[in-house]
Amino acid sequence: MILYLLSFIFSSIFGILLLHSHTYVRAVTKPRGDGLAVQSSHIGEPARVGGVAVLLSLLAVAIIQTVFQETDQTPLLLLSVLPVFIAGLAEDIGHRVSPRGRFLAAIVSAIAAVSLLGAWAPRSDIPYLDAAMPLPAVAIILTVLFSAGFCHAVNLIDGMNGLASAVVTISALGCAAISAQAAQPEITGFALLLAAGTIGFLPLNWPYARLFLGDAGAYGLGHLLVWIPFLLAWKTDTVAVPALMLVIFWPLADVLHTILRRLAERASILQPDKMHLHQKVRRMLDIIWFGYQGRQRSNPLTTLVLLPFITAPVVTGTLLWDQPTAAWCALGAFMLAFSLAHPLTVRLAHKLR
Repeated sequence: MILYLLSFIFSSIFGILLLHSHTYVRAVTKPRGDGLAVQSSHIGEPARVGGVAVLLSLLAVAIIQTVFQETDQTPLLLLSVLPVFIAGLAEDIGHRVSPRGRFLAAIVSAIAAVSLLGAWAPRSDIPYLDAAMPLPAVAIILTVLFSAGFCHAVNLIDGMNGLASAVVTISALGCAAISAQAAQPEITGFALLLAAGTIGFLPLNWPYARLFLGDAGAYGLGHLLVWIPFLLAWKTDTVAVPALMLVIFWPLADVLHTILRRLAERASILQPDKMHLHQKVRRMLDIIWFGYQGRQRSNPLTTLVLLPFITAPVVTGTLLWDQPTAAWCALGAFMLAFSLAHPLTVRLAHKLR
């Protein structure tokens, strides 16, 4: 329990220190013009170093943990995150790193995790695909691509105050619940450390964003989060893979819907836009209540509105943690609901305007 409390406290302290070091942070940061970006939903340009606070808190706890406990998993996971964290941080301080460059960095981090942990996704709970999963080359390639894609997915949902942090926290708690039921205490411990560290940062990002998570935070936390399900699938045969996908559902659903939509529109899948569900919900709130100058209120409220829908698949995954067939059915139902939410949100905005 003390380690989880320390993760929370360290994250808060590091975040406050970074917040009050804004003069130095500004000095090393090149102008980015985030407020003018097509996908922007915020006012002002807070420093994008919140992810640094969370990762530093996890590093501090990992050092304490290795002194007093026998563990090699947490330090190795933190070591593997460095490539994508550095690429994201470079982008955050104005040294432009293209989406393709950040995706490649996420691939390097995934390869590092496979090498350091000696683990990967051993199965998919899809019969025909599982026939090929015993081949390490196939399983490792799929693991690396899924890991890199998930990092990018978490970055895509980092568009509202507190949204990405809330998703990571809730998903990490869901992973902890599943790993506890599967009798994997080390994985449970890391998931709770991740949740506690992210919660420590949350008050600085919601309701008003004094710090942004940044690409370093979004990609870094995405990498750490997705490797919890990988390790669970690697260490136990009883955990259903679709249940793990339910626990990390929101970023997966968002990125899959985005890719399919952009392919249908013959648009680049790497270019930002304002068509994510959280952006549609914010515009709906502006249209119905706040007006087009109401971002300061509609932005944090969007996260609150979405919280029940973010939590529902996570809770479902924890309940169906060892029932693959039921979990696949639930996953399909939630994917359908997520897709329908897009036109329904637009229709509701037009109806109530």
